Amino acid sequence: MSFTIVTNNKKVFNLFKETDDVVFLENENICRVLAEVYKCILKGHKLLSDPIIYNIENSSNPFKTIIVSQDFTTENNISLNLIRGALNIGKKLPDISIENIPEETLEEYKFIDLSLLTNSIKELKNLNL
Repeated sequence: MSFTIVTNNKKVFNLFKETDDVVFLENENICRVLAEVYKCILKGHKLLSDPIIYNIENSSNPFKTIIVSQDFTTENNISLNLIRGALNIGKKLPDISIENIPEETLEEYKFIDLSLLTNSIKELKNLNL
């Protein structure tokens, strides 16, 4: 299955821009990433990665990457419900200003997000999606 990566993480964008379809939301917050994914779901795409769970565990990380299908489906109610729930949760998370975070910490956050993405892609390949 082909997919699109939606991210606000420049490290993810730089690594995948040559080989995959990437929507890069530079300098945008997590809620903006979730809103962009919501637009994709409304168009008929399907969520292929969890839109929020790791942010609850690591709510100070300002970077978020989500995978959606490139294919369209008429049966994406589960994806729609998940992204709506993620948007509601995202609104409750603290708004994080990256200007207040040391560069070293930002790089760690980018790496964590990238690592979660690569694990999700491996899972998708193992499932032949």
